[in-house]
Amino acid sequence: MRGEQKSSSRGVRLTNTPNRRSHEERRVEIADAALRLIATEGIASLTVAALANELGLTGGALYRHFPSSDAILDAVAERVVELLDASLPDPSLSPMVWLEQFVDSRTRAVSGHKGLASLIISDQLAKALPETAFEHLRGAVRRTFVQVERALLSGQSHGQIRQDLSARELAPVVMGIVQMIALSRSGSLLGRVTSSERTWHTLRTLLLASAL
Repeated sequence: MRGEQKSSSRGVRLTNTPNRRSHEERRVEIADAALRLIATEGIASLTVAALANELGLTGGALYRHFPSSDAILDAVAERVVELLDASLPDPSLSPMVWLEQFVDSRTRAVSGHKGLASLIISDQLAKALPETAFEHLRGAVRRTFVQVERALLSGQSHGQIRQDLSARELAPVVMGIVQMIALSRSGSLLGRVTSSERTWHTLRTLLLASAL
């Protein structure tokens, strides 16, 4: 029957896994190229023509992987969510170790993929992304804050982290430090006046109860 998978003489079903993997890898490549365009030209410049030119493809080739422009934007949001979620450390780690690993892994993710920071801090996001993609991305950011707050609360309950400020008040401080280190590593002007290692030590000093 048309559309059925073929089987070998031994009854083992043959799949098209290599082709599917190649298609998925191509979609990631396109999403990463879109992020680069956002970083260098701004999100308004993310057109099918510009993206095809960035990849050395035709517009028709892009549409073989994505049925519409909105589908490309959905894929960009999914790629950002994938990177953000992957940068969350193992929740079983002790609070301060979790926070240190989070700062390092999240800043690596943000600084290593141009355009990612623009999507999670820019007001252009809400105007450019389809609503479903925006909500998907906002959910990833909320999950990050929940995990950061959880680590802070755990650290406070164990007497490691200061308690004169609530975990909810401290979480934006941690996230702000992440943004600063990411900008530093990206080679921006900020990188000339700050050190990522020194910034983490400063954050650690601010958080530790023993420093009070």
